[in-house]
Amino acid sequence: MRRLVFLTIILIVPYPLPAGAAEINAHYDVETGLAQATDTAAATTDESALAKDALDILTRMTDFISGEPAFFLVSDTGHEVMQKNGQLIEFGSRLTLTIQRPSQAIGRFDSRDGDISTTVLDGEAIWVYSAKENMYDTTRQPGDIDATLDFLAKQLGVPRQLRDFFSKDLTASLGSAVKSGYYVGKSMISGVLCDHLALRSEKEDVQVWIARGDEPVPRRIVITYREIEGQPQFWAQFTEWDFSPELSATTFTFSPPEGAKRIHFFTDLPGEESK
Repeated sequence: MRRLVFLTIILIVPYPLPAGAAEINAHYDVETGLAQATDTAAATTDESALAKDALDILTRMTDFISGEPAFFLVSDTGHEVMQKNGQLIEFGSRLTLTIQRPSQAIGRFDSRDGDISTTVLDGEAIWVYSAKENMYDTTRQPGDIDATLDFLAKQLGVPRQLRDFFSKDLTASLGSAVKSGYYVGKSMISGVLCDHLALRSEKEDVQVWIARGDEPVPRRIVITYREIEGQPQFWAQFTEWDFSPELSATTFTFSPPEGAKRIHFFTDLPGEESK
């Protein structure tokens, strides 16, 4: 269960800065949570220090999120799909998500096409429901949130950007994917002052904007898939974070609406048969 937000499944290694990047270099102070300007000449030659700056910011973010037992967030997302005529078309949705570790979650996806889908993990069962089609399915929950998101990724194609992001042991997974990364500079995202990082893995370019201050949460993510035709992008803009959500005994419960039809999306887990 040691997985991490897609952006940070990584050990940052030295990255040669592009021309002009030295002007936005900074040194990140873990104690204060602020990025401080550094000597430009030193920054352009000490690539390992630049990598450490980026890694420190990522680690602070992942430590903070993985240490929270419950949270609520709202995120607008978009992803591009290459059409047969060669044009990229963007699709998207708004995600409203509440998580209570170790095993409960409820997520609502309001798609731009008008569909509203809901996924509920009640600790014992998974429920998936589409309001547009008035269809649902349910199956036994295979474990905690990490194990369940793995299961959903395989069964329903849940984007790994979301699957990896909500693991409870984010920091422990830092280690293999990112081949390079550097601190771009400070940036405002929807009125929030953030540290902007640029990362590169074997197949993707990733940008992440992480809020400064006491809650170092991601405010924006952009992923470019370099090896897919047209280099489509996925993006997420986080508009709300709440680490003291109001929860009740019914927060993570679900009952199919009257007239809803069960469609078997899931492949049965070992020891379980469809009804």
